[in-house]
Amino acid sequence: MKISEAELVKVLRSDSDTPMPMLRERHQTLTEAGRVLMEHGGSFRMFMSRCENDAEKMVKYIVENIPSYRDEAMYEGKRISFYKRAQILVADFWGIMEARGEGNIPNLDYLTMFADYRVPQGLVYLGALRYSDALVETLKNGELLSSGERREVEIRGCSIWCVERIRQHLWKLVEERDRKTCHINSALIDFYLWPYAKKHHKEMAHIPIHHTRCIYY
Repeated sequence: MKISEAELVKVLRSDSDTPMPMLRERHQTLTEAGRVLMEHGGSFRMFMSRCENDAEKMVKYIVENIPSYRDEAMYEGKRISFYKRAQILVADFWGIMEARGEGNIPNLDYLTMFADYRVPQGLVYLGALRYSDALVETLKNGELLSSGERREVEIRGCSIWCVERIRQHLWKLVEERDRKTCHINSALIDFYLWPYAKKHHKEMAHIPIHHTRCIYY
C-alpha cells in the first residue's frame, strides 16, 4: 500500500503549527525506497544480495536504483560524488550483520566518512580542520548554503579528506607501535566523531555548523 502525501503529513505532524519542511521531497524519497524494497520482497538484505558483500558494489547499486541517494555536485567542471546516505546505509547494514556474526565486507575501506554538518564541526573543534575567517563569519550569520554550491561542497569535501588523513595516521601509529596492520576505517572514525560532537555540543557551540536544506544529509 502506498502512503499518500496527505497521510504522511498526518504521520509527521508537529506539536506546533510549524509544518514539516520538504514534505514533498520526503514523500518522494520514501516512495522510491518502498518501491525498491517491495520489488525484493520487502527485504533490504535481498536487495543487497547481488552485490556479493562488496561495499563498492553496494554503494553503486543503491545509487543506481534509488535516485534520491544520488548525492552529487559539480565543482570546477568536475562531478563530485559524496553519496553520504548510500554509504551510511552500507555501514549500518554492515554493523547489523557484524552483530549477527555475518558482517563479512572485506573492502569496507572503500567507504569515506559520511559528509554532513556535525562531523565538520567536530573536526574544527579538535583542530583537525580550519575554516577561513570569512566562512566562519558567513556561518555565524546563519546564511543558508545551497546544496551543491562551492562552500558547501568544500566543507564536505575537506571533511572527507581530513578523516582520510586521520585514518592514514592511525594506521601508521598502530604499525609503528604494535607492528601490525590497523583495521580502523573511515566509517568507524565517523561513528566516533558524530556522537562525540553531539556529546560535546555545549563546548563547541562557538563553532558554527553550516545549514543546507536538502535530502542528502
